[in-house]
Amino acid sequence: MNSPDLQTWKRTHYSKDIDNSMDGKEVIIVGWISSIREHSNIKFLTINDRFGNIQVILKNNEYPDSLSSEVQKIREHASIAIKGKVRNEPKAPKGIEIIPIDFKILSMANKNSPIVIQSRKGVGIDTRLDLRAIDLRRPFLQSIFSIRYTVLNSCRKFLGDEGFIEVNTPKIIATATEGGATLFPIFYYDREAFLTQSPQLYKEQLTMAFENVFEIGPIFRAEPSRTNRHLSEATSIDIEKAYADYNDIMEILEKMIHFLWDEVRNKNKSHLEYLKIELPDLSLPFRRYRYSDLIEKLQKSGESIEWGD
Repeated sequence: MNSPDLQTWKRTHYSKDIDNSMDGKEVIIVGWISSIREHSNIKFLTINDRFGNIQVILKNNEYPDSLSSEVQKIREHASIAIKGKVRNEPKAPKGIEIIPIDFKILSMANKNSPIVIQSRKGVGIDTRLDLRAIDLRRPFLQSIFSIRYTVLNSCRKFLGDEGFIEVNTPKIIATATEGGATLFPIFYYDREAFLTQSPQLYKEQLTMAFENVFEIGPIFRAEPSRTNRHLSEATSIDIEKAYADYNDIMEILEKMIHFLWDEVRNKNKSHLEYLKIELPDLSLPFRRYRYSDLIEKLQKSGESIEWGD
């Protein structure tokens, strides 16, 4: 999409901003086509943006004749800008639809995608990764990413309010911060270096000056995967506090988890509903266990685990 197009087709409203009170109002919406349904001489388009979707209706006698050839080119996953009028329609999803005055196809999908957007399971992982941009349009994944954003954003707010400052530590290191067996070696110019397993050593140094620090960033562990959720690259939330013991840290962390829990419940209701997840009430303080007691419980349940694993 070139600069003149960006100026001519600048979005006026997201899908979430359009409601029944705007009947007859002219708007410009921009998004991608998630579905096309045809009935007689009518096309029903579902246009998605980052906040949801809205229905656009293309009826032969309701849009300019000059658009007829462009209408025939429309296909799913094409990006499109539509200028039109809002019309209240009880039968439409959300009770409203857009009647186009003009539209522009911003980018065309060359072929149909094997990924079904509304599917929760998706297709094979290789296909999903090959078409990752399309895969990420699935509401299932968008819900997960939205919840993840709430968690990280709320974590920063909570720790900031608790007097912590955020830091960013090096991810290419010279020596191990934890066990050397789980390091990823890399070539750093003419020397061997490693991807960091943890910001631990840097955090400890930083507390000498700032007392309370935290970092949200990537860590790398060369560990064998036991499940498809066990990743060699992950995002960690690390805190370090001076003049405190493990009881102080546990108290801060359980307060943080309680705060994050409530934030997700309040800000991600629609995403939780889509994922069919119900978060129960969470009360403080959390029950605490001794490490040895938990190892014993796991062993009794049949887990192959030893003290110190």
